[in-house]
Amino acid sequence: MNRFLVPLLITCIGSVFITNADNPIITQKYTADPNAIVYNDRVYVFCSNDDNNPSDGFNIVDYTLVSSDDMANWTDHGEVFEVPRDASWCKQAYAPGAVVKNNKVYLYFPDGGSQIGVAVADRPEGPYKDPLGKPLITKSMPNCNVEWLFDPAGFVDTDGKGYLYFGGGGSTPGANLRVIKLKDDMISVDGTALTIQAPRSFEAAFMHKYKNTYFFSYSNDFQGPPNAQIAYMTGSSPLPQFTHKGSVLDNPALNGTNINKGNNNHASIVEYKDKWYIFYHDRRLSDQVYKRSVSVDLVTYNNDGTLMNLTKVTTGVPQIKNLNPYDTIQAETINQQSGIKTDVCSEGGIMVNQIAANDFIRIKGVDFGTDGATKFEVRAASGSSGGSIELRLGKKDGTLVGTCDIAGTGGWTTWKTFESKVENCKGVNDLYLVFKGSGEPYRLNWYRFTSDEGTNVSETGKINQLKKVTVNCSKSIIRTEFQSQDNGTVSLGVYNLNGASVTTNSFVARAGELYSKSFDLSTMPTGYYIVKIISNNTKHVSKVLLTK
Repeated sequence: MNRFLVPLLITCIGSVFITNADNPIITQKYTADPNAIVYNDRVYVFCSNDDNNPSDGFNIVDYTLVSSDDMANWTDHGEVFEVPRDASWCKQAYAPGAVVKNNKVYLYFPDGGSQIGVAVADRPEGPYKDPLGKPLITKSMPNCNVEWLFDPAGFVDTDGKGYLYFGGGGSTPGANLRVIKLKDDMISVDGTALTIQAPRSFEAAFMHKYKNTYFFSYSNDFQGPPNAQIAYMTGSSPLPQFTHKGSVLDNPALNGTNINKGNNNHASIVEYKDKWYIFYHDRRLSDQVYKRSVSVDLVTYNNDGTLMNLTKVTTGVPQIKNLNPYDTIQAETINQQSGIKTDVCSEGGIMVNQIAANDFIRIKGVDFGTDGATKFEVRAASGSSGGSIELRLGKKDGTLVGTCDIAGTGGWTTWKTFESKVENCKGVNDLYLVFKGSGEPYRLNWYRFTSDEGTNVSETGKINQLKKVTVNCSKSIIRTEFQSQDNGTVSLGVYNLNGASVTTNSFVARAGELYSKSFDLSTMPTGYYIVKIISNNTKHVSKVLLTK
């Protein structure tokens, strides 16, 4: 929910863009109303973007997308959906609701509190298309004339059937939420909306399934206390009737202090890697009503199948795996930051910008392996005189393992790759990129580490079975060379920046032999491509520039 709030005293303070913990999960912009999905083994969280909100209301027109595969380092994919750009009939895009079916992402979006549309994409990052060119749900439809026609939440059951939950209202508690069946195409309705009788219902409908039980959650109203809890009910079907069970999340409090100004909340619950997480928003970063931030905590099921109530939230959830620094890391992948912003990159994707001296980015739990890294490469553009990046371990002023000088490139859209030596960079550490220079010294697209022999660290932290790896591109030909350390299948692939496969190849390699494989991309457009070489569940990833 975005628009309808109980009036509270607003305390306006200067914007703060630094946090000493993992919550909120994104701090370079304000986000709210999280809707989490799992797609291709990553968690993606669609969020309302609060950056454009004035101090006394909401002006939400786009959705920010972030993702992670370790629950600690989050990649900012930018604003993937915007109105009226992506739906010409829509003026305000309040809380999003996304769901995956048949490898497609269906993004349900409200036009303020008056109607709901649907956009479709082949991947969470988009691009999204509005297949109907008009709303999917309107107040003129039977039993859809709720006070606030917003907060859509899609749900696909294990049998493949789809449902859409929606609604809310400040003067109609208990009878303002709805569910309607969706046809197989997920962009048309099947039948009439049903009323969900939910005690003190206010907004933020959501559905998830645990074992054979359906959990319908929502935010309750302000007629308490308690106020604006995430309450839940259970049932044996995705359709009413449900039995009220209590609360899964109280209005967020940390160390005994409310960090949400006692105001509204919106949550989604998702399973990832055998753990259950609840994503919600709070005001711990801004202390302002209309500048919210998305956080995440673990949820636990009691022995009787009910949800344990979170009476207090935490500073973050545990990291579930280490980060591989020998993969190409998008610069906008962040665990903690100070000062920076992100924006669309002229090379494609997202970049880090508005960098100033002593700003930093922290990456948590980076596994450099036992041999360690010896070189750092970074893709940067500078329309000024440039600067440098200090690579430090453990803390912002921790052990200095390298300094990479970045010269002016002649413009903010002129990108070049810079490199530097790295020393004493081994084991698992938090990595700090500390930025130096005057004004805005440079902008960053991506970076990576390499070692003397080109070895890579796998996601399990073991040394990769590929050695002496080189990847280069010249005159439309991408050439790879590597040595396999054992017998087994090696898979090679070239992908565009949207993740779509361009060409692949696989073969059985023998231990100790040096292989050279080439790909002819003369029919493909110039630009950047991703090259992946995978052997024994470990991989080498490179980003190359195709020229002609």
